[in-house]
Amino acid sequence: MVDGVTADMMRQSQFVFQATVQAQGRSTVSDIPVDDHTVVFKIDRVLHSPAALARSAGTDVTVQLAAGSPVPAVGEQVTLFTRPVAYSDGIAVAEVGRAAPETAGELATMTTGPALGHRRPHPTLEVAHQLGEEQLRAHAAAADVIVIGRVVRLEKAGGLALREHDPDWWVATIAVDHREKGPVGDTVRFVFPNSRDVHWVHVPKPAAGDTRLWLLHTATGDAAELAPYALLDADDVQRPDQFSDLGFGGGGG
Repeated sequence: MVDGVTADMMRQSQFVFQATVQAQGRSTVSDIPVDDHTVVFKIDRVLHSPAALARSAGTDVTVQLAAGSPVPAVGEQVTLFTRPVAYSDGIAVAEVGRAAPETAGELATMTTGPALGHRRPHPTLEVAHQLGEEQLRAHAAAADVIVIGRVVRLEKAGGLALREHDPDWWVATIAVDHREKGPVGDTVRFVFPNSRDVHWVHVPKPAAGDTRLWLLHTATGDAAELAPYALLDADDVQRPDQFSDLGFGGGGG
C-alpha cells in the first residue's frame, strides 16, 4: 500500500479529502460534543466520497480526530480518511486515518458517480474506489428486495414527530419496472424516515416521480407495522444505470 495508507483504513472510509485546519476545539454542528480532538477543517479537495458530499470542497467540516492522535496546527493541511456521522446544520465526520497531503498533480477527484475527468487516479484512491464498490455490492447482496421503479405514491404514516430524533415515518409506493430480487408484484411499499433530524438526515427522501434502483430490507419493529420493507441507509437508493455496476445481470421481471 502506498504512502502508509492501509487497505483497512480505506475499507472503513467513506469520505476522503484534503483539508486545512481552521480551528481547534470547535464544532460547526450543534449536536456534536466538543473536546480537544474536535477540529474544524476547510475542505480543499474531495478525493473519494458518497455522491451527497461530492461537491463539498470549500466548505467547513467538523472532524472528530482519533483518540490519542496528534492534533494538527491551525493552517496545517492533511489528507483525512473519514466516515460521516452527521449531516444537519453542517457536516461532521470521524477520523479513520490520515496521510500527508499528496502532490496536486497526482490526484484525481473520485465520487460514487460517473468519472469527472480522464486522468488516471492516484493508486491509493483507486484502491479506495474499488473497496467502496465492493462494500456497495455487499450491501446489495444483503437486500431482501431489489427493483427498478418509479415513486407513484407518498403518504405519511404513524403519528406526529414530537420527540427529538423521531423518524417521522412515511410510506412510498413504487411501480416496479424491473424486479431483480424479492417477492414483489407490480408495486412494492416501503417505509422511510422523512425527518431531517441529525439521526435521519443521511437517509434518502424519495420524491414523487423518482425512478431509482431501490435496495430494500425487511422492515422490523414499529416500521414493520407500516410497510413490509424499509429504506434506512444512504446506499439503499442508486441510479438505474448502476444496475450492472452492482453485478446484476438481466434476470428478474
